[in-house]
Amino acid sequence: MLKSFLGKSRRTGGGEEPTSEGVFRTGGSVERLKTLLEFFPIGKKLRYIPEFKKEIVFDTIVVAYCVNGEFIYSGESIERDAQGMPVAFRAGEEGDQLRIPVAGIKQFQVLVPDTSDLEMGLDYNRRALIGRGRQFNKGNYISLISNSGFKGLSTIDTEVAKQVDLKDGPYAHRKMVLLTPEMHTLEVTDQRGKTRTKICAPVMVSLSEGRLTGPCTIVDVSDEAVRIRVRDGGAPLPAMSKGDPVTLDIALGEAERHFTLKGAVIRRSPETCVILLVGMVRDGKATSFGPLDLLELKSGLLNYSK
Repeated sequence: MLKSFLGKSRRTGGGEEPTSEGVFRTGGSVERLKTLLEFFPIGKKLRYIPEFKKEIVFDTIVVAYCVNGEFIYSGESIERDAQGMPVAFRAGEEGDQLRIPVAGIKQFQVLVPDTSDLEMGLDYNRRALIGRGRQFNKGNYISLISNSGFKGLSTIDTEVAKQVDLKDGPYAHRKMVLLTPEMHTLEVTDQRGKTRTKICAPVMVSLSEGRLTGPCTIVDVSDEAVRIRVRDGGAPLPAMSKGDPVTLDIALGEAERHFTLKGAVIRRSPETCVILLVGMVRDGKATSFGPLDLLELKSGLLNYSK
């Protein structure tokens, strides 16, 4: 009875009408779906950041998946092959189940509780960051964060599809929110292997077509990426998409301490941007990093003083 109750899905009150674009339009694959199911399983407590405001972190939990508009409340309703890859989702009660093959997924969403009331516990400055629009307005972005211990940290950006008030099922008459994951933003970080070091060093960022963002500050660095932030009072970063090329000019106060680096955008918000370092410019030519180049860069950043 319990398995039947938890595995049940209703064909009314579900998600948005499925479209042919679906989950695989946004960088989805069976491998990515497997990773999402592993790091963001039903019943797991998570954290989330509303609208890329990393100063604001709330707790939440995934209570169901919504596949092609059908709610699935139990991980036992997911069929997997011998390698652990998802094969199909089973929706509905036993004896009257709808089987949705992974290849037939047109829409995949996650259901989380409406935790808007948590905003009341914020201080004035952080409440002002959210603004009057509230965090779960349709079209807003919610970044989910899952810590799976030795497996690392996983994040994924989701878009608010709509707020729902289910009429039946285990979460009937509770305010819920449907989130649509953007599968191409799913990232898994080995926290042991990518330790970030906090620093504070100036950088000029150039985009394609010669566009400049103005002076910024490098606020942390790892072995393969840097995070930059606009300076106090500076203009927000221009629109950038994941993978967009950027050029970083870093002058550390000495002639021999100048670096021109090539990078690609990993993630961007109006105030910050994480950039993957892919090479450098030497003698006017783009080249890959030598064995000591990244160590020299990190050492220079760590020893920079204004």
